[in-house]
Amino acid sequence: MSDFLERSDEILSVSEFSRRFKTLVKTAVPEFWIRGEVSGTKTYSSGHTYFTLKDEGATLSAVLFKGYARGMSVKISDGARVLLYGEVGIYETRGTYQFIVKAALDDGAGELARRFEALKRKLESEGLFDPLRKRAIPRFPKRIAVITSPSGAAIRDFVSILRRRMWFGEILIFPCRVQGAEAAGEIVSALRSAQETEGIDLVVVMRGGGSLEDLWPFNEEIVARAVAGCSIPVISAVGHEIDFSLSDFAADLRAETPSAAAELVSSGFLNIVDRLRETGEEIFSICETSLADYAQRLENIGRLLRLNSPAGKVENYCIRLDELYSRLLIIGEGAVSKNREVLAALSARFGALRPSERISDMAERLNLIERNLKSLSFESALGRGFAAVLGANGKFKSSARDFLPGENIKIRFSDGDVDATTH
Repeated sequence: MSDFLERSDEILSVSEFSRRFKTLVKTAVPEFWIRGEVSGTKTYSSGHTYFTLKDEGATLSAVLFKGYARGMSVKISDGARVLLYGEVGIYETRGTYQFIVKAALDDGAGELARRFEALKRKLESEGLFDPLRKRAIPRFPKRIAVITSPSGAAIRDFVSILRRRMWFGEILIFPCRVQGAEAAGEIVSALRSAQETEGIDLVVVMRGGGSLEDLWPFNEEIVARAVAGCSIPVISAVGHEIDFSLSDFAADLRAETPSAAAELVSSGFLNIVDRLRETGEEIFSICETSLADYAQRLENIGRLLRLNSPAGKVENYCIRLDELYSRLLIIGEGAVSKNREVLAALSARFGALRPSERISDMAERLNLIERNLKSLSFESALGRGFAAVLGANGKFKSSARDFLPGENIKIRFSDGDVDATTH
């Protein structure tokens, strides 16, 4: 097993295999026509229709997406025999494939379809549709030659869109029929006239939608060869999105509709207009930023000049003097206030130490002592209703044991003495 792995060039993941298989199918099997009978039709709310295309020997899953179904005249229904144009689509997630329908014809139109495919193969084999021979479409065409019917809706839509998108180039209409037996020759003649006109930058071959028979002039060999051989870049805008003509394959660029061709013609102009507008906005923003920066720098320089000029210096010194004066005032007021507080404290202390104050204080204290002494004196007690007892010797008696029986005593009151004898 290991030897087998070593001999292998590489090991693919499932996803890588699916991608390679899808690329291989896209390259090997380009868009083609297929005939069959419709069965198992189912249309979902999205507008997409899924069905099976079958014949006697095989079946093929197919899908008609909503976008391609618009404008399609053939109805996809069970039992219908149809010719379908499209490509093989690979659904990588499930590893399945299906036919993606881009155009449909009733099988009754099969002869035209067979002629279309036969001529397409012939011209393709000659290299008429080779992508390498296709030229780039001018980004800013100034003069456009339009090959179409001047009375059709296609040219009106084309011009209307260009005007709405403010394209300022010149449109030259080379009138021709776009339907019927003589249309192919007139288309070729108009192409020749456009190439002979000076200053043509781009040719647009166009017509509106229609059936395969209506569009057939653009599938004629002389038209395809004239488009491929045109010396001026050509855009082919024939029919609707689902319509393909040989002029589409032969042209340098296919537009899905005439309206789409107008958008392609004006897209380069609109892109440059958008770019110019964006560039203008960027320039305006840069200028605005630069001007603001220069204004700030000028203001800074002006401020420096004012500061360094004599007047500016004088003004600066005046400001500094004002600041110093203010600071000195604050310091002086603070010092004065502090000294006043100190002086007040000292004055209070000196005031407390003055002799007159001390004498007054001592006199007050003496008066208080005198009053206290008077309140505690003998006379004060007698005055409050008390009495004192004196013995015969004239001394005060303080206890009953101090008295002798029959002793003569005196009882002293505040208003006089009373004699008495003890028992």
